[in-house]
Order: sequence, then structure tokens, then C-alpha cells
Amino acid sequence: MTTKARENFEDLAIAFVNQNASIEDLKILIKKLESIKNIELFKLYIKINYYSVYAMNEMESKDIIEVIKGKINKESKKAKMLNIFKKTFKYAALFIMAFGLGYYSFINDLGYGVEVQKIVPKADDIVLTNEKGEEIVLKNDEYKNKSIITIDSKNKVVQKSNELIYDSNTEIEELVYHNLKVPYGKRFDIYLSDGTKVYLNSGTSLRYPVKFIKDNPREVFLDGEAFFDVTESDTDLFIVSSDDISVEVYGTRFNMRNYPEDYISDIVLVKGSVGITNSQSDKVTELTPGFKGSVNKENFLVETTKINTKLYTSWINGEVIFRNESFNQIVKKLERLYNVTIINNHKSMSRELFNANIDVENEKIEDVLSYFNQIYNIEYQTFKNKIIIN
Repeated sequence: MTTKARENFEDLAIAFVNQNASIEDLKILIKKLESIKNIELFKLYIKINYYSVYAMNEMESKDIIEVIKGKINKESKKAKMLNIFKKTFKYAALFIMAFGLGYYSFINDLGYGVEVQKIVPKADDIVLTNEKGEEIVLKNDEYKNKSIITIDSKNKVVQKSNELIYDSNTEIEELVYHNLKVPYGKRFDIYLSDGTKVYLNSGTSLRYPVKFIKDNPREVFLDGEAFFDVTESDTDLFIVSSDDISVEVYGTRFNMRNYPEDYISDIVLVKGSVGITNSQSDKVTELTPGFKGSVNKENFLVETTKINTKLYTSWINGEVIFRNESFNQIVKKLERLYNVTIINNHKSMSRELFNANIDVENEKIEDVLSYFNQIYNIEYQTFKNKIIIN
């Protein structure tokens, strides 16, 4: 039985993304994509940033079309055709994820996708530990869109939604520390007593003074990842210490990532200036905006690289961007983002490079797994918050 080729542009786009398109469908789609206007509509429709490694190499759209047309002319079976698309779009760039997994969810809602298994994240709490060692559980979901909640009346600490706010107008005249721990799967923000705002990513702890003391360095201690929007001071230096690495700040905006399991610590400067130091050397590595300083935690050598800062800071707005990252790296970050455990037995994928955009606020881990299942035929099993990829 011969299936009638699709003519509608929207139907063709959905079939292409789902890999349900026949050879005739693909021929019609390619014909339509010879129009620059249709190419732009196609990109907009599936929310694509770029197709693949070809696009990353700035290959012209017409060249991509010619490559695909040449492949189609040589093949007659759909299975071979789909295989060619996978080869043409090498590494596949986490195809739908690069367009936004929200679109993939939309396709699933239409009945085109696979059945999604529900995964239950671990129920870990955001915990504030005060100067007495007492633990206070912060419920950001319960307080969302509600009035300000007093957390510590003595030290004038209040919570508003997912923010903890410290007041500088206290009678404290000595350093008193609090510690905030944010588990995997959650994020939280702090306004320190000097007005500095700190965005804490999943799996992060920050130790900091309830009130900074005038004419003393403003030092905080980080374990994990945070974005700092530091209030300027002509007299009091701001320092972020993490293990044996310190970042001296001069009124600036920057991101620091130093998870215990990572062998590299990254400091990304968005605005202002910072100096990177370590306990093994007196050398100071200064960064200018748009640069990343990567510290090797074994030998403390610092490598500076010109980068697109958005790739490293978009998480503060709930979006995570992967560019040329191995599957192993992505798995590690997915564990932090969604508070799940992933065991990867699909070793052949471990070092392959992918690109992805994930809207963490609206897209679930099920969407990611369903994508892998459908596009790569990767089997997985779930046990509450544990995922085994086979």
C-alpha cells in the first residue's frame, strides 16, 4: 500500500522532526525549502537554532539542501533515508532539544511521540543553617507569590518567594555566618547585607556573613555554582573562595562553577573585572568581560578563553544551553538539574558531542528521555528517581 505524500508545510515539518516522513515527503519538503522564506518559516516553526554540525560550520542553507537531495537520489528505502539524515546531521545535536523540548512535548501531545514514564525526583529541601547550627527548611513553593516571611527576626532575615534577603541595619558588629544549601533539582537566590545578589544553582552551598563588617574584606565560601551581581565598594574587597581557589572582585557580574566532582573550576566574567588566585601560588590571573578562566584543580594552571557568556549564565533564567558537550557531561548536568540518578550503560554515546537548549522550568526529564528513545532508539528503565540507560 502506497502512502500519499503530504503537501501541507506544517505536516511535512512534523513528519520530518518525528522521522515519519516518506521519501516523497522529503522531496516535497526540500522543494519547499528552496525558498528562503520557507527556510525561515521552517526554522521558526520548529524553534531551531541550527540544524547540526553543518550549520555550526556556517554551511549555506542551499548547500545543506543539495547534500540532502543528493542523498535522496541515491536511496530508495525509508530506513536508509533516515540513516542518511542521521549521518548528514552528525551527532544530531540533540535535534529537538536544540529547538526547545517544549516543541517536542507539543508533538507528544498530538499523539506523535512515545508514551512517557513518570519519574519522581528526590524530595530534598533547601536548608538554611544559622550561627547556632540550627537548620531551617525554606519552602519556596509554598511562599511563591505570597507576602514576605520572616525567617530570622534577630538577624533581620526575610524570605520573599525564592529569595532570601539580609538587612544591613542590624546591631551585629562581628562576623556571624549562615550557610544555605540548595539541593539538586532546585535553585535559590540571596541578597547579602551589602545588596549583592547571589543566584545559587542546583547542588550548591554558600557560607556567608549575616552582615559584612566595614573596612574588612567581604568574603563568602562557595561549593557548587553561583552567579554573583556584586555591589561596588571603594574600600571593601569582595572575595569568593572555593576550595583552594579565590576570586577577588571589584564590583562586577560573574559566574563561578566549582563542583567537587569536576576537575576544572570555571569563572566567567560578564561585567567589571576579577582576579583569580589559588593557595599554591601568588600569581593573579585577571579576567576582562567576555572571558572564561578555567582552573585545573590538580596543578592550578589557569587557561583563559574568549567565550559567549550566555552559554554559562543562561541558567539563572531557567534555561540550560549545551554546546559541543559530551553525553557524559550532559548526563552529569541532567542529574543536577532534575535531581535524579542516571546510570549510562550506552557506552558508545559517552563521548559523542551534542548541542541542546533546555527550558528547565517547563520541560521535564521525561521529555529528554523520550527524545533519546525515539530518535536514537535508546532503551531506558526508571525506578522512581533512578534512570538506567541501556
